[in-house]
Amino acid sequence: MEMRIKPEVEQKEAKKIELTDEQRIQIYAYCKGVSKDTVEEVCPALFRVVLNSEKGPLKNELGKVIFHLQKTERLNTIIGLEKLVDASLLVAPNKLFKILTTSDRDAKELAGKIKNILK
Repeated sequence: MEMRIKPEVEQKEAKKIELTDEQRIQIYAYCKGVSKDTVEEVCPALFRVVLNSEKGPLKNELGKVIFHLQKTERLNTIIGLEKLVDASLLVAPNKLFKILTTSDRDAKELAGKIKNILK
């Protein structure tokens, strides 16, 4: 007999993606190839996702880095994008992919590359 996961259970499990160090390094490398225009378009949306997540603001080192970058007005940088993608995978991966896939070509390519890493 085949066991089926209830949709609500499957959804809860899909809400958080923790990266291995190797996956994080690959994702950060792909973020470095994104255009400045894409960074400026995507980072504010990802920051809102992280800020308004069900779990509240990240209360770990990653959260501290993100809020420091925001405070010093350096959130819309490659480093900001790297940290926001990492945090978004933790708190709201579905929203991350929605933002990336509805943005420009660079963002769509980044979404595809991240999905391949997570397979």
